[in-house]
Amino acid sequence: MRPRAPGTGFARQKRMSSGAGRERFDDMVTTALPSLVSEATRAGGRVYRSVMARMELPLLRHALELCGGNQLKAAKLLGINRNTLRKRLRMLGLLPPAGTNGSNAKRAATG
Repeated sequence: MRPRAPGTGFARQKRMSSGAGRERFDDMVTTALPSLVSEATRAGGRVYRSVMARMELPLLRHALELCGGNQLKAAKLLGINRNTLRKRLRMLGLLPPAGTNGSNAKRAATG
């Protein structure tokens, strides 16, 4: 069994739910949210979708980084199904389209 990376697991979750960590997060969101909302409003509304789209990519990247690229662990960390994570990663361009195998794609490009 591989040793856990520092800052992952239950201890990290407990620290994040503590008052100081939560306050920093709330401050960060409070600072960034007005500009995201005004940007979405200028672009024609759809504020929820716009803000979530801006947050999703960095969130998924960070979850994968915390889990060493392991998609199953990242999905569990995020509280979503692995297939949902893979679908979102494809939509955001972080995975190749479904049905393409990296080795087959390379062979087709070179052969």
